[in-house]
Amino acid sequence: MPSVNVRKALPEDYPALWTLFFDTIHHVNRQDYTPEQIAAWAPAEIELPRWIQRMEQIDPWVAFGEGQPVGFADLQDDGLVDMFFVHHQWQGQGIGKRLFEEIDLKASQLQLTELYSHVSITARPFFAARGFYVETPQEVTIAGVVLQNFLMRKSLATSAASEGNRSLR
Repeated sequence: MPSVNVRKALPEDYPALWTLFFDTIHHVNRQDYTPEQIAAWAPAEIELPRWIQRMEQIDPWVAFGEGQPVGFADLQDDGLVDMFFVHHQWQGQGIGKRLFEEIDLKASQLQLTELYSHVSITARPFFAARGFYVETPQEVTIAGVVLQNFLMRKSLATSAASEGNRSLR
């Protein structure tokens, strides 16, 4: 795995995170979504004030490789992984795994019992490999265009808790 540093995103990172979001969807997700769906999901024209507001709301971590943002992700207090994107040129290099380390740490600090996310067709295998299961397929409408994704969940029951419950029997 290349050297990657992860920290909370700063306001000056937000425009670069839009570019990463846009490029990832247009390069990676095009294998599972139509050009019309891609254009609705990540339009060519950015609404920067809206994007900044969204980043401020989700307070993501950003992964840096070679001095550039190569991924970002968040975890909300209720267990929602709202956004999770890895740059198309950095896929398969451990960036997602590193971002999930931050998610797992925060989930532990929050004492969450589960995580959930609305996961694209493309990202489904990645989330499944991290213990998420499909609760239900979904259809979402963005700018009048219907896209398919999945509500996925992951139980965070620890093995220590399971051990403790067994010893009480």
